[in-house]
Amino acid sequence: MRKYIIVVLSTLFVSGLAVGAYYYGTQKSTFDNKKEILENPTQLPNTEENLPTAESQPSIDVSEQIVAAITSKNTQALEGYMADIVQVRLESSGCCGPITKAEAISQLSYLDSAVGWSFDPTNPIIINLATSVPDFYGSGWLVGVADNEYIVSFKLNNQNKIEAYNLGASYKLLIP
Repeated sequence: MRKYIIVVLSTLFVSGLAVGAYYYGTQKSTFDNKKEILENPTQLPNTEENLPTAESQPSIDVSEQIVAAITSKNTQALEGYMADIVQVRLESSGCCGPITKAEAISQLSYLDSAVGWSFDPTNPIIINLATSVPDFYGSGWLVGVADNEYIVSFKLNNQNKIEAYNLGASYKLLIP
C-alpha cells in the first residue's frame, strides 16, 4: 500500500511540475511579445483617410412629430419629445399644472374624440386664438384646431422638448 501512495504522490508532483513549466513558458512568451512591441513600435498606415464619412443625420423637426402624433392619435410617440415635467392646462377646468411626462402623455387622451386636425397658422380660428389668448396660443406656440372644435397648443423649450401644452374641447370657449 505504501508503494501506491508513493507512486501517486510522485505522479502528482511530476504533473505539477509540467503544469507549472507550461504556465511559466506561456507567460514568458507573452511578456517577451509585449516587450518586443514596446521596443519596436511600427507605424500603422493612417486608415482614417479611407474610412467612409458618416452622413449627417437630419435634425428631427419636433413640430412635425407633434403634428403627426396628434393627427394619427399616436400620442405615446410624443414621450421622447417631452421635458420631464410638463405644464398642462385644460381649458375651463382646474386641471392640471406641472405634471410628469407620463401623466402628460395620459392627459393627451382627452383629444381622442378630435378629428380633422389643422395646424395651419393661416387658419382663421388659429389667428383668432393667437389674438384672444396670446399667452397660450400666440407666438412660440404650435396650435392645432380640429374640425369638431377641439384645440391644442404646444410650447417647446430651448432643448426642443415640449415644456407645456393646452387642451380644449372647443375653441369657442376662448374666442369672443
